[in-house]
Amino acid sequence: MKLSDEDRDRLALHTAFAVHQIARWIATRQDVPNDIRERLRGHISAIEGVLVTTGHDWIKDEIEATEQALG
Repeated sequence: MKLSDEDRDRLALHTAFAVHQIARWIATRQDVPNDIRERLRGHISAIEGVLVTTGHDWIKDEIEATEQALG
């Protein structure tokens, strides 16, 4: 099965938002090892960069808060 470019972009966007929601939840937990938190923080930072540059800057503050909570 091959996705159209539009469907692929929508899938990527929804996946990025889902990863962010999982990261927000992980940020509230004290039992997550620091190395996992740090790696996830790096991924969230990269996702933020892509979202902002593609016009989804409305979520920037929320993602930055998640990055801070993971750190």
